[in-house]
Amino acid sequence: MPSFLKYPISLLIILLIFCCNNSDKKSIHKTDDIKIAEKGAVFSIDTSGISMDWTAYKFTNKVGVSGTFNDYTITKKKESGAVEDILGNLKLIIPTSTVNTKNPIRDFKLDAYFFKVFNTSTITGTILNAKGDEGFIKLQMNEKSRKIPYTYAIKNDTITLFTHLDLNLWDAKEALNTLNAECYELHKGEDGVSKLWPDVDVSIKLPLKKSDTNEL
Repeated sequence: MPSFLKYPISLLIILLIFCCNNSDKKSIHKTDDIKIAEKGAVFSIDTSGISMDWTAYKFTNKVGVSGTFNDYTITKKKESGAVEDILGNLKLIIPTSTVNTKNPIRDFKLDAYFFKVFNTSTITGTILNAKGDEGFIKLQMNEKSRKIPYTYAIKNDTITLFTHLDLNLWDAKEALNTLNAECYELHKGEDGVSKLWPDVDVSIKLPLKKSDTNEL
């Protein structure tokens, strides 16, 4: 594990996954109970508390399946500052072989039948900007970079980023079809249709520490 900031976690981005076995329903939504960071305050990210969740969908009625990645690397252009400054150019690099759905068989299939077909050994997400409660992320997969919008909220001194992925933007059709063929029966809903959606919802939590401006 690199010396810089890899953690077991809950991305990126990224990112992005599907299931081949029993699924857990989960919805990711933006909370209405937002605590706004103090104007002019200086913060830094508590990297020991970073977590990420993704939810992908199977069945015609879109049943969610959730997971994470065990490892990632994070780099930051600024170690501390205003929230918008900290988020700007923050980068996450995720090795897809560390996908974790708490089911080893499913994880193996995701690696072998999705990510390898998808030509994506790492997912790279770079936050381009942040203003108000939104911004854009550049996400690289399958040798393609796409700029997608995200929103963020601050509650209990934690920034939570939310984004939705449409894997078709990264030409994932072949990988989706390959994984669905391998898991055909497991992706059948009550209507008898085997369905794997290209949609993935992602949330990333970045705990904040208020910095002493006298130390800057």
